[in-house]
Amino acid sequence: MTRPVPVIVHLVSGPDGPWDPVRRDFARTGAALVHGSTAQWQQQDGESLRGLLGRDFDRERRSGPGGAQFVATRLMVKHLVARLLGTPPGTVELGQALTGRLYVRGCDQIDLSLSHTGDVMLAGITSLGRIGVDVEPADRPLSGSGVERQMSTAPELAEVADLPEPARNDRLVRRWTLKEAYTKALGLGLAYPFNGFGFDLDAEPPRLLTAAGSPLPGRSWSFRTLSVGPSHVGALALHDRGFAGANEVDLSTSLDPRALLAVRRALRPHPA
Repeated sequence: MTRPVPVIVHLVSGPDGPWDPVRRDFARTGAALVHGSTAQWQQQDGESLRGLLGRDFDRERRSGPGGAQFVATRLMVKHLVARLLGTPPGTVELGQALTGRLYVRGCDQIDLSLSHTGDVMLAGITSLGRIGVDVEPADRPLSGSGVERQMSTAPELAEVADLPEPARNDRLVRRWTLKEAYTKALGLGLAYPFNGFGFDLDAEPPRLLTAAGSPLPGRSWSFRTLSVGPSHVGALALHDRGFAGANEVDLSTSLDPRALLAVRRALRPHPA
């Protein structure tokens, strides 16, 4: 039987969540999706911010005008990870790979993906394998912009040409988010040419296609297009390696022994 895939993007307005629906999704499917606004998440005082950001605190100071967005994305992801691992957010250390992908230091049993546009942030987490997410304004103008040929296979171009506006632009935005989510999950991002593979958006759920339009075999990948708030479109690409169950992310089973020891030491009360 195919494992269920999360289809709801939960709004978390700040550290208080709400997180219960997120935990339920993660327990049921092995993955969860949240979104929030940078304006709400960046409202932290300097002292608590230093404790929450850890080694990222100095980087935030060097980020200039982009510092507020950097803070908001890191805080939302840290709280998401902490709520699912059962640990304080200040003990969660995020790293960034050369490709830009975030990961949790010392915890290779979960995978993360983050996307943001304007004030909207979307984050995905899974214990199953690889995850990629993307979010775009639903009215992002792609039709007639010249992007169609860069992002579409020949069959996709023919399909879109037969559509009226605004259906044409809607189809392009949905397809773009899926392609970006998929290449993020692969760890390649925009380095993977978007016209080298396709998506059948009329299938439920969407199906991955070759550049010629043929379905690709295999059922380890799941794809979804999603509503993110009232005005944005999101996409999820999820790869299930078929290993352990969805719940194997307890702190004691997720962290390597040295990292676990360090976290436990950090959590011990200091002598007066």
